[in-house]
Amino acid sequence: MSVQLTVLGSGSAGNATLLQQGEGRVLIDAGLSCRELTKRLERVGVEPSGVGAMAITHVHGDHTKGAALFSRRYDVPVYVTDATREVWGQGDVASWQRLTCDTVTEICGFRFLPFEVLHDADAETVGFRIDTSAGAIGFATDIGMVTPQLRNRFQSCRLLVIESNHAVELLAVGPYAESTKVRIGSNRGHLSNEALATFIREDLGPSVECLVLAHLSRVNNVPELAEMTCREALEAVGRSEVRVVITRQDRVAETVELPVLTACRHPKGDASKQVTLPF
Repeated sequence: MSVQLTVLGSGSAGNATLLQQGEGRVLIDAGLSCRELTKRLERVGVEPSGVGAMAITHVHGDHTKGAALFSRRYDVPVYVTDATREVWGQGDVASWQRLTCDTVTEICGFRFLPFEVLHDADAETVGFRIDTSAGAIGFATDIGMVTPQLRNRFQSCRLLVIESNHAVELLAVGPYAESTKVRIGSNRGHLSNEALATFIREDLGPSVECLVLAHLSRVNNVPELAEMTCREALEAVGRSEVRVVITRQDRVAETVELPVLTACRHPKGDASKQVTLPF
């Protein structure tokens, strides 16, 4: 049975990713409105009522906007750390479930290992190592820098969802206030194309077969530039066979399926594509 990962949308206006295997379906973050989450899930052939859980990385609104209403409407439990729940407030959700950093939690047949990453949320931000029957997935969409712990957690993964937020030069000449530029470029801000390229050249695990680039800025980045910077780094270390998938704010990204047994069909009219990995 294949594992499928689909980024429903990613960027400063809202982030959500669907992870599924059989009847097990988890939303990682729910930063789109409930209406938009429903629309995009249906676009990839998933009924919202079929989602079994939500796992939230941190409390920023572009990761939580639709979570409470979606949880109530479809009776979906919300997994968060205690600190995130405290900052978020009690909230009217179907039920709260606990995530603890560096402790494995079973969610809908997946083994989630949350770990702290550097980002400027009011409570800790977590990335995930997710162990599946088709290999491990690394997930970190808001990271100011690549920490030793992230390198370790991602080393043996086969698929990485990782931030490629901005190009350093575009951020420097862009329209944001200087204080915002400093925050974005700090060790607790967002990962640049160049920083991701350094990670690829120096620390990309030998088992990685696909990189999904997430949280691209629409002001300080260009999808083609993010992809080019990533591919150049891969080529520099002889890893040109690694697939690169670019996510967007306004549309569903390509579905990555592992292992692939049969092609997955999207509903007629869906603009998203399918990426298949041979493992």
